[in-house]
Amino acid sequence: MNLSLLLDRQVQLRPDATAFVTAEKSLSFVELARASAAVAGGLSHLGVVSGDRVAVMLPNVLPFPIAVYAIWRLGAQLVPINPLSKPQEVRHLLSDSKAKVLITLGQLLAPLSELVAELGIQAVAVGPAESGTPFEHLFAASPVHEPHLVAADDVVAVLYTSGTTGRPKGAMLTSRNLDYDSQACADALEMSASDRLYLVLPLFHAYGMTIGLLVCVRGGASVFLEPRFVPNLALQHLKQFECTAFLGVPALFAALLSASTPTSLHELRFCISGGAPLPVTVLEAFEQKFRTVILEGDGPTECSPVTSVNPLRGVRKAGTIGIPLTGQEMAIRDPLNGQFLADGEVGEIVVRGPNVFAGYLNLPEETAQVMRDGWYHTGDLGHRDADGYFSIVDRIKDLIIVAGLNVYAREVEEVLQSHPQVRMAAVVGEYDSLRGEVVHAFVEKVPQSVPEDKELIRYCRERLAEYKCPRHITVLDELPRSTTGKILKRVLKEGLKGYPVT
Repeated sequence: MNLSLLLDRQVQLRPDATAFVTAEKSLSFVELARASAAVAGGLSHLGVVSGDRVAVMLPNVLPFPIAVYAIWRLGAQLVPINPLSKPQEVRHLLSDSKAKVLITLGQLLAPLSELVAELGIQAVAVGPAESGTPFEHLFAASPVHEPHLVAADDVVAVLYTSGTTGRPKGAMLTSRNLDYDSQACADALEMSASDRLYLVLPLFHAYGMTIGLLVCVRGGASVFLEPRFVPNLALQHLKQFECTAFLGVPALFAALLSASTPTSLHELRFCISGGAPLPVTVLEAFEQKFRTVILEGDGPTECSPVTSVNPLRGVRKAGTIGIPLTGQEMAIRDPLNGQFLADGEVGEIVVRGPNVFAGYLNLPEETAQVMRDGWYHTGDLGHRDADGYFSIVDRIKDLIIVAGLNVYAREVEEVLQSHPQVRMAAVVGEYDSLRGEVVHAFVEKVPQSVPEDKELIRYCRERLAEYKCPRHITVLDELPRSTTGKILKRVLKEGLKGYPVT
């Protein structure tokens, strides 16, 4: 097996069709294949062999897919890094992964020069730089046309998790993991050569990588790469490129709803939302405004990452993450005793199948904590309905217990997000000497609105049991988010009474 064979297949089928495009330039499948073969030769000249790790620290630019397919062609392992990472964060990722080469933007190399030299890593610069090997120089070596075949269970990518509970952990994904998950996603989405995906979600994240680099190449679809999300510009490019698919997270859909530029996206046959629960109010408003459908799905990095999605054809259930992809299993287990639970009962979502990772790099104990009895334990609390659709109600670590009663953050967030002056909400637990915890809500207000906390609390009391209602509400212009749009609840919790400041 070798994932670069997916690209080679498209070269045989439709060599001159567009594979990746930006606002300035495009790459056909044959151009991508030639460029990646040339860069593979350059990396080989730098000493990279099968099994070595190569770090790629780039935004959504054309050198990203070129570098990735070059790495895979050699049978090496991809280590994607967020280009917004600080030097201390990069130090951990490079030293933990023992990457042999770092490919990054030239302007990012200066603050990393001492680190790279200390770790003995060879740096490759994309664009102007004072140090490192220019990316263009890799093309001068002899190209590697024949991909190095690897075993199905060989690791081909190490993706570091967000590190919300400590230092990021390197999830090892195998050739089988990514081959299966991309095929199952392509089947579920009916991705074909007539599709054009708009991709502003980062390629360094599992979600963007699997859909953008594998599902689309497998199906022969083209991908518009957007390095930075600007709502009005996004709408312009969606229309200009006649995109048929849009990959997003809840924050992006909410922002597009508020964009000032009116536009018709008649070519858009579907959108995919993942990464966090999508408010039902946002889904309904977006579908009505843009006359398209949003397929809600989910999956952690450790599952390559897509585990489930609402069907493109058939019943879509708003507020659910859909049904499992073909070929894998999902179930609900009691987080205390491990028993499998019946439909409708809330427990931990677990996954088993060819998409489940090979473990965390250098962390056997942490791997054993999440892999039990052959099932990957996601840490998500949820339930399955009688039709097999799964819903997430909370993270286990975010469960709020008020006077012994469970409060699921998403239920409260959905109520708050139905208020006309609230764009997004994040609910956390705050220490209380009498009840143990009380509900504290942070809301991102709609621009130009002035919601009052007492009015929002009253609004909740009309719709929720008293113990579920927020005791405190903090109104913000914007909620803190990660680079993938996930709301950072840990940041919100810091400084609350009874929560340790780190």
